[in-house]
Amino acid sequence: MRKGAGNLAQSLRGYLFDGYFSGLVSFLFLAFFLASVVVEVGTAETRPSITSERPAETSDAFFFIFADKQPDPDKQPRFHQVLRVVDGDTLEIESIGEVRLIGVDTPELYHPLKPVQFFAREASDLVIELVSGLSVRLESDREKKDKYGRTLAYVYLPDGRCLNEEIIRRGYGFAYTRFPFKYLMKYRQLEARARAEGLGLWANQGLDEFQWIISQGSVPYEIFEMANNWWGIRFKQYVKIRLNSEQLSKEINNLRQWTNEFSDSDLKKTLLSHGWLEVKE
Repeated sequence: MRKGAGNLAQSLRGYLFDGYFSGLVSFLFLAFFLASVVVEVGTAETRPSITSERPAETSDAFFFIFADKQPDPDKQPRFHQVLRVVDGDTLEIESIGEVRLIGVDTPELYHPLKPVQFFAREASDLVIELVSGLSVRLESDREKKDKYGRTLAYVYLPDGRCLNEEIIRRGYGFAYTRFPFKYLMKYRQLEARARAEGLGLWANQGLDEFQWIISQGSVPYEIFEMANNWWGIRFKQYVKIRLNSEQLSKEINNLRQWTNEFSDSDLKKTLLSHGWLEVKE
């Protein structure tokens, strides 16, 4: 018992001695370091000034560092003045020309073959309200030009809002998903939200558009049920008969495209060449 206590006391004394010795060494080292710094500072005060001897080099170095920190003008956002609004999804922009908004389709206002469509003027008026007198920033996607030579772009307002998105969000246009683009899913969601909330052209579950079409005196596509579960379709004086359901759907899509793209004479040639008959009255 006493022997163990003696060993413990001896170990404790050794530990304290080692700690005291280490602390002393550290203190001497620190004192030596501080003395060296004082001597160096005193020596430096007696030396000629480096700044006074080489002011030009110092100034040049400072200018080089400062210039190196300046932003690259080529990487800064570029804004272009909007010259006019062509329609709801097309702008004319300074130094760019006509710009077609990516991913959004508004009702037709000016088309050589199509009549003015429902909500077309409202969509155009909205865009005029949003961009009038402003400069905008453009962002491109994979495709740079459309088949008409117009620049394809996302258009950003000075406050950071995207014009393409605003049109769809407020219900003044549709998400144009015929061709792929990087914000396709987002634009579909914006359209779905506007439709659910009944905004703009989605108001009254689409009945406003239907009533507007009837009021314009538009020529309808007429569908007739025929024997043997066949269908017939009529447009003006042209008919195509004895179609199954799949064929009927195809003909409706064809007719919709042709009536929007062809003049009356070209439409007649196209229909007759695709098996339609002309009814003589």
